[in-house]
Amino acid sequence: MKNARRFLASPCIARLIARERGVVRQVVEGYLSSQPGKDQLIRLEADQAHFVLSGQDPEGDLVEKLAPLPREHAEALFGLCVGQISYDRVHLPPRAGLSHTIQLDRVVYPGSLDLITVEFDDDQQAQAFEVPTWFGPEVTTEYTYEWRYIALNGLQSHHEVPLSSQQVEAVLDMLDQSRPAAQASNISAADDVIVALSRSLETSGLLKTPRETTLPPETEPLAEEPHELKKRTAQ
Repeated sequence: MKNARRFLASPCIARLIARERGVVRQVVEGYLSSQPGKDQLIRLEADQAHFVLSGQDPEGDLVEKLAPLPREHAEALFGLCVGQISYDRVHLPPRAGLSHTIQLDRVVYPGSLDLITVEFDDDQQAQAFEVPTWFGPEVTTEYTYEWRYIALNGLQSHHEVPLSSQQVEAVLDMLDQSRPAAQASNISAADDVIVALSRSLETSGLLKTPRETTLPPETEPLAEEPHELKKRTAQ
């Protein structure tokens, strides 16, 4: 059974992390129903759109059923939505020796909010989790921080998130430790782009592979003219 704990984050810290790690997903969700228990929503991302049925299974886990939609249809259905929310998602580096998934969501509509979610395999892991010093107040049990509530009711007055130099230092240490892996990933991604571009050029005939490149035939040195040879001998 999946478990998750949610924490607020200081806007300054969230901005620093997003700037260093980069936004993975930009999501807009529009809710078609305000009836609790089973949500119906439209989810738009950069390259895809879905109709989503969201609810809980018998074990209490959130289950989503997605049906792809043409983007034009999804955008038209947004006119029927009773509430919307937009957020940017950032993946945080895993902590040493742990496999917890940690993500930062920066809500940009209908207001500004930074929320950290940590996912666990079971309740025992969730309870044993050592909360980093730079996390803000925990809001796991507060329903006013759920996406559905925010989309339908807007942001309510929320906890102030403290910020100290120790928290900033802890975030900088985390980002510094994850930077080599991120750089290696970026290099690998760049290599993939170069390979894909090369293959595209080969297919189009604009670029030839080494095996297709023909080298000019080796030419033997020209024999000297007889009169040139006589002149050299005389000298």
